Amino acid sequence: MKVLIIGGVAAGTKVAAKLKREDFGADVTILTMGKDISYAGCGLPYYVGNVIRDRKQLIVNTPDSFEKLTGVRVVTETEAVKVNRQEKTVEAVSTVTGERSVYGYDKLVIATGASPIKPPLEGMDLEGVFFMRTPKDAITLRERIEAG
Repeated sequence: MKVLIIGGVAAGTKVAAKLKREDFGADVTILTMGKDISYAGCGLPYYVGNVIRDRKQLIVNTPDSFEKLTGVRVVTETEAVKVNRQEKTVEAVSTVTGERSVYGYDKLVIATGASPIKPPLEGMDLEGVFFMRTPKDAITLRERIEAG
């Protein structure tokens, strides 16, 4: 069975690991837009506040360690842009190079998670207004705080 999972944080990695535990021979691939997978989202404010000092403490598994641990292929910095249900394919684009790829599947899991709500308020686009969802967001905010 070939399973493609769109989304590589909590739900995506949990589904992938469970599938491989149930059927290690399954061909499981995760596509995720970020560089990080399986991170401790609840720890992000503690990183920004310098309670957690090392960014690495936020990361439960790197893509490489997750692949080695589970046998799941992880494709980072890749955005799924089109699903063809009849052909059972997903077209994806590298967010780094712009290169397009097509991934086939027998089963598709969409586990794209959440995104911050950006209320339609005046000033939301001003410098110094931050939204935090990923380790990258937390790093940017902490760097800004440390810079003064």
